[in-house]
Amino acid sequence: MNRTAVVIGAGPGGAAAAVRLKQRGVPNVVLLDKDNFPRDKTCGSGLSPNALKTIESLGIGAEVRRLGYPVHSMVFGTPGGRRMKLTTDAAAIILLRKHFDNLLVDKAQELGAEFKGGFLANELLRDGSGRVYGVRSRKGEEVRGDYVVMADGAHSIFSHDDRPKRTISALMGWWEDYEYEPHTIEMIFDKKLSPLYGWMFPEAPNRVNIGICIDGEDRDGKKTSRNIRQVFDEFLRDNYADKLKKARQVGKFKGHPISYCTWVRDLDDNGAVYLGEGGRMTHNATGEGIFHAMQSGIFCANAVADILNDGASEKQRLRQYTMECRKSFTFGFAMGHVLLGAMKTPVFDWVADAYNNPNIRGPITWALTKVLVDADVSDKTGASADVEKVFVEEQRKAGGYNPITTFSQDDERDTAALN
Repeated sequence: MNRTAVVIGAGPGGAAAAVRLKQRGVPNVVLLDKDNFPRDKTCGSGLSPNALKTIESLGIGAEVRRLGYPVHSMVFGTPGGRRMKLTTDAAAIILLRKHFDNLLVDKAQELGAEFKGGFLANELLRDGSGRVYGVRSRKGEEVRGDYVVMADGAHSIFSHDDRPKRTISALMGWWEDYEYEPHTIEMIFDKKLSPLYGWMFPEAPNRVNIGICIDGEDRDGKKTSRNIRQVFDEFLRDNYADKLKKARQVGKFKGHPISYCTWVRDLDDNGAVYLGEGGRMTHNATGEGIFHAMQSGIFCANAVADILNDGASEKQRLRQYTMECRKSFTFGFAMGHVLLGAMKTPVFDWVADAYNNPNIRGPITWALTKVLVDADVSDKTGASADVEKVFVEEQRKAGGYNPITTFSQDDERDTAALN
């Protein structure tokens, strides 16, 4: 059976593309993934304000808000050890990728897309002219279609972007019975991680994930010689040692690479169309990729639907797709470089010292969130900011929240692959 569209990779980008293709009435859409769903995925699992806006158009907003842990505040740590607490009017949500990705896959199937798990894509099928018309799995199974949508992530073996790959190396762990301020995340730009950062994200009232990200390459583009496990141990010791004494670690530390670029290009290749991290569309300073994956998936699906349903010129419409991604993401990626450069100077320590001034707190909150998540938000706190050299122990509040708490160690890489 020849499909109309074959989507390789059922993460947020691929599943969003499948959903939008079906919303646009494209028939015979198949979504392929090497895993059966639901499956675990190593990720901080944060959904930014932009990501939450995007999921509304995909029809899963209500379920995400029901299952996820809401976030309204962020503690921002500067390289000099100062802390700013930003409370905004824009909510974020933490939801395990196991559940979030499955919501999107379920929605795609509900709309009529076919899902095939256990399909490890290994080779693109090309005709005599070089046009891509399908994919072959490692087991030899072939799936053919008019268009092949490439959403196979940072490890993409099909990308035709010939630029040297730039990556971020991330490593994280999980703890239960960890005391934290409810509905608050932490982003700590520790000098040891310079110019990147570490984080604490609450997944539930009794569980958090804590992690770090560092440059995957040195200035010459060679793989970093830094031992990320050692760096992570030092980060935990310097920032979270006291609280972790009272907490219980769940599972092993796990790591993953993040592939990024500043200038989006090479998103189509004669029948194949690339999106998300497979097209290197990830924020270079924060590592955020879920929003970019979903939004590029929607752009990609709209382009394919316009060609198939409305007879749009393939060349012109796919060029427009690239321009849509550039328009949506380039400013944020460029500001990421500004943020990373500023982290090598005392500027954010000065900002933190000035944050207690109520006359400038609002503009600082807007500027920081604009740079970090490319969202327009307003400051919502009337109290003075907590700008300190050390963390203050805070009591945890329970509330009436009842989240999904499933955690599994299956099918994930351990830290050895990063060192």
